[in-house]
Amino acid sequence: MFERLKNRLKFQIEQLLLRGAHSRLLFIASLVGTAAIGGGLLVQATDSPFDGNQTAIWWAFLRLTDPGYLGDDEGLIRRIISTMLTVLGYVLFMGSLIAILTQWLNQKIRNFESGLTPIVRRNHILILGWTNRTPAIVDELMRAEGRVRRFLQRRGARGLHVVILSEDVSLERTMELRRALGGLWNARKITFRSGIPLRMKHLERVDFQNASTIILPGADFAYGSANESDTRIVKTVLSIANQRRANRNQSLPLLVTEIFDPNKVLMVQKVYRGILEILASDVLITRCMAQNVRHPGLSHLFHQILSHGYGNSIYIRTFESLVGSCFGDLARACPKAVLLGMVRPHGETFHSMLNPSGDLILELKDRLVFLAQEYEDCKILKKFPLKQSSHQSQEVSHTRVNGERRILILGWNHKVAALLKEFGRYLHEQFEISILSLIPSAEREAELGWKGIDQHRLRITHCEGDHTSLSDLEAIHPNSYDNVVILGSDWLETQEESDARTIVGHLVLKNILEGTTQKPEILVDLMDADNIGLFQDEDTEVLVTPMIASHVLAQVALRRELNVVYEELFGAGGAEICFRPVADYGIAGQKVSFGKLKDISADRGEIALGVRLESGSIELNSAQNKTYILKEPDDLIVLVQEAAV
Repeated sequence: MFERLKNRLKFQIEQLLLRGAHSRLLFIASLVGTAAIGGGLLVQATDSPFDGNQTAIWWAFLRLTDPGYLGDDEGLIRRIISTMLTVLGYVLFMGSLIAILTQWLNQKIRNFESGLTPIVRRNHILILGWTNRTPAIVDELMRAEGRVRRFLQRRGARGLHVVILSEDVSLERTMELRRALGGLWNARKITFRSGIPLRMKHLERVDFQNASTIILPGADFAYGSANESDTRIVKTVLSIANQRRANRNQSLPLLVTEIFDPNKVLMVQKVYRGILEILASDVLITRCMAQNVRHPGLSHLFHQILSHGYGNSIYIRTFESLVGSCFGDLARACPKAVLLGMVRPHGETFHSMLNPSGDLILELKDRLVFLAQEYEDCKILKKFPLKQSSHQSQEVSHTRVNGERRILILGWNHKVAALLKEFGRYLHEQFEISILSLIPSAEREAELGWKGIDQHRLRITHCEGDHTSLSDLEAIHPNSYDNVVILGSDWLETQEESDARTIVGHLVLKNILEGTTQKPEILVDLMDADNIGLFQDEDTEVLVTPMIASHVLAQVALRRELNVVYEELFGAGGAEICFRPVADYGIAGQKVSFGKLKDISADRGEIALGVRLESGSIELNSAQNKTYILKEPDDLIVLVQEAAV
């Protein structure tokens, strides 16, 4: 019975202490009061030095709370009781009070660090979710200082502030982003908040309704699969759209999101009632891969164009003074930039026209598209020389892309179907494709059939095996192919594990190709940019696919017209970038300026972007008066219509 009462008392005390700091303070205060009453009554009963019990209790309370009174007492009994009260005061009053306050303060700091406090901001850039895209998105936003400033000025905002909604907010997460940004890190411009975008309460925590732009990235690994990532994104868009139905007076901010499966794009467009830009990332990335297979060397150019601050980027500007001008007359209007084409509004969206006909007339709301190092370089001269020749381009014979190409794909992930579909869009070229994977052939064929891939026109062959196994890879003779594409493995749990497998597969492939006379062009699908340095071979190119998606998301969030520009630039049909041998132009060994190269290309219906030298170095948008003595192994980098490739 006594044991039960003791346990009940301990349980009641435990429940009281767990209620919070105020309950703990109340408990300690009761103990201090009890000790003061007991000590006061004890000294009054043994020594009777005071006028009454109240004075004795006050004497005991002072000894508990202030040890300085200890020397004022006289008499043995009073000193013994005073000493006991003073020691007890150190434990109860000072020790417990400091411990409770310290614990309370630490708890409050942890709560603040966990990002549970709602923010109140306007025109911030909101990123919903922490994935393998998020650090690169923030990096691109921090680098594109001028583009961000112009974007915010259009909305009346003062400066950049990025808010990230993450399921896990901790010091480790902050340090991870700080390491990724390096010298770009600025704690005053970045705020973490804890939560998931599927819950409206968490969306309100980041003040999503007053954001200038919402970026909703996908994830290769965080949510288990590309399909699960798409599902979460669709649910999140629905959550944001439902808020619009609840408050019809509140307009929704610009939403830039990523969808892996292009079949879900139309669904998301119907759900969201605000301004929406959707990046079909599987389509974009596989377009870059297909272009790189057809034109080896483009990966270096993609890295420069899509990464702000690493050379030339694509800019869009409006010049009302040029309305009514012919596009062909503007070739020399901007000496520090290359004019690529224009973007024309089409309802609520835009239509991209790169390398259009010279007779195309600029309309009132048309935007010009430039390739330049800085936005300020895209200025039009007040008086620029008009081109005297006709806008009609000359017919010139060119060395064409290989009409039949044998491609070996090593591995299998959610991008395979989109990659094969992209190859199938090049109707004037033939592809013979072999796929080596551990996934059973019947399962792969069923998936491709379900996604509408014509496996007969592309002549697809499925092989079962592990591309990290020397014997399995030797059996299919990789040296007999024109191109080898090594895909990342999205069935692994992390991007580090995926890249580790990719690196091993590349090493096995290089071991087999060593000593062979015929070597294919190798393209590697990498997940982590930190591993780029492991691929230094001249015949190996690397595309860090999450970084490509991240940079495009960030750039489209700041200038939404770029979405349609990249769709045309990297896709089949329309304009595309390719390498033209110098021999096609008859200028090998001659001294020519880059301005002259632009004129020569323009006469052939092309737009010269730069040169690729025999050493492999790429120079884009050189100064007009910079001269070259090009050799036959050198190439011109030009923007052409796909039909002319």
